[in-house]
Amino acid sequence: IWLWGQGKPVPFETFQQRHGITGACITGVDIIRGFAKLLGLELIEVPGATGYLDTDFAGKGAAAVRALERHDLVVVHVEAADEAGHLGDAAEKVKALEQIDRHVVGPILDRLRAFDAWRILVAADHPTPCSTRAHSPAPPHFAYAGSGVTSNGGQRFTEAEAIRCGLFVERGHELMGSFLAR
Repeated sequence: IWLWGQGKPVPFETFQQRHGITGACITGVDIIRGFAKLLGLELIEVPGATGYLDTDFAGKGAAAVRALERHDLVVVHVEAADEAGHLGDAAEKVKALEQIDRHVVGPILDRLRAFDAWRILVAADHPTPCSTRAHSPAPPHFAYAGSGVTSNGGQRFTEAEAIRCGLFVERGHELMGSFLAR
């Protein structure tokens, strides 16, 4: 039996209340859409944006670039690499990561560099190794760059490089504060 509706809603600060900046979210995954709504982020619809391997990578990237004209922060969630991990398909995972780099990260980074001050964060919500086809409890790696960010010597976005550089955020909810620190 799953009793539903017996609790009380937990009050959330909006992203703007907590961090003092506006934000938007692009995703094809319902749970991420729900989190975005709770945080007061504008949900941007992208035709063809799915939570799967067939998502419109270029559409998500282009929508994010446009959203940077109206918002201080734009979250683009892409589920394709996670799905490939669940399938155990390393080739498809590499393809998804290449598409994310080419059609999402690349165009956003190009647009951000036109601003006087900017930052970009690339992060996984959790590892999903092809070898296990399941989510891993290992801390996900991340990278950010931009104005006022000092390099820690990292050269590549890999698990081994993250371990070598030694930058870890013990509590995931503290990553955004670190990223936005002025």
